[in-house]
Amino acid sequence: DSSGGTGSSGGTGTGGTTGSGGASGGGSTRKKRRGIIEKRRRDRINNSLAELRRLVPAAFEKQGSAKLEKAEILQMTVDHLKMLHAKGLDALAYDPHKLAIDYHSVGFRECMAETSRYLIAQEGMDIQDPLRLRLMSHLQCFSAQRDLANKSASCYK
Repeated sequence: DSSGGTGSSGGTGTGGTTGSGGASGGGSTRKKRRGIIEKRRRDRINNSLAELRRLVPAAFEKQGSAKLEKAEILQMTVDHLKMLHAKGLDALAYDPHKLAIDYHSVGFRECMAETSRYLIAQEGMDIQDPLRLRLMSHLQCFSAQRDLANKSASCYK
């Protein structure tokens, strides 16, 4: 632990705990409290990583194939931010229409992936089921056509 305090350092004598409970009574409560705080911290980290996984296109695309390690998600986020910065993040940040289109595309792909997972896990479809393949192909084509239409429409704005 990097707290640097005395607390549960295992030493004897004074300086370990405060109050009348001594090392056994107060230490247990402190350990529980510390455990709860640590769990909340880990939950916040994991929730933020899950959100990054959804927001960073490369991480989102890769999430269906295998579970991404936390370090991979962070690296993809850094790479994505560098790429945005190189492209001119200011231009993207001040174009609400472009930002909305990007969020819509990411959301559509996420919905497609969830539909595919549902068909396999809940409906018992095989990955190679012709109906599932046709549906995924249709949704990919639809998404690509919308992206093209939105790109050409944004050229005239």
